[in-house]
Amino acid sequence: MSRRGPYGHRHTRGLAPAFFLYCRIPIGGHIHMLTQQQIADHLDLERSTVSRLVDRLNIDYRTASLDEIRVAYLRHLRESAAGRASETGIDLVAERAMTERVDREIKLLTLAEKKGQLVNAAQLEQAYGQMVGAFQTELLALPDKLVQELRTLYGVEVDVEWLNEHMYGCLQQLSEYDADSPGGDSPDCEASPSARADRDDGVGAQASQDERESDGDAGPL
Repeated sequence: MSRRGPYGHRHTRGLAPAFFLYCRIPIGGHIHMLTQQQIADHLDLERSTVSRLVDRLNIDYRTASLDEIRVAYLRHLRESAAGRASETGIDLVAERAMTERVDREIKLLTLAEKKGQLVNAAQLEQAYGQMVGAFQTELLALPDKLVQELRTLYGVEVDVEWLNEHMYGCLQQLSEYDADSPGGDSPDCEASPSARADRDDGVGAQASQDERESDGDAGPL
């Protein structure tokens, strides 16, 4: 059984006259603004869903018509079905493209590492540390070796502490080397202040430069 609606339109009894009742219709010269409940009834959605939907579609439901809201909603459904948009509004196509770029870069880095074009920074730092440690150990052992060989081969007595002072002074300069500074600040291995000081001649006086240079008269160098 059918009857006429309030505006002369025929509709079936029991069916909500959604389009004619919920559209913006001039009443007494004023525009009837939509409510979220009317939009929910028209789109067959929950009212809470409509609240999130209009925000996602960036639509002001108070000024838009049902036609505009319905068209925007249908476009949103098509984009979601095509995989171009998610329920949170994220552009899925852009997200997939970004993920593919990141995966490609990771694979290129992995390939370069396998080809030997890249090295692991942590492993390289560890290897350099071990090399520097070994270098330091050899340098610190050098004075004792020199004193022994000079005594054995040439009969020359050299103060091992004097050699150590020079060696420690050189290591100190190397430890202050700054590779990032202009020119690299290549250190000059100078003797420490104590090594440059006048040395005791053994009887309470300071030996002169000539005396120190003649300390090796026991044999030719």
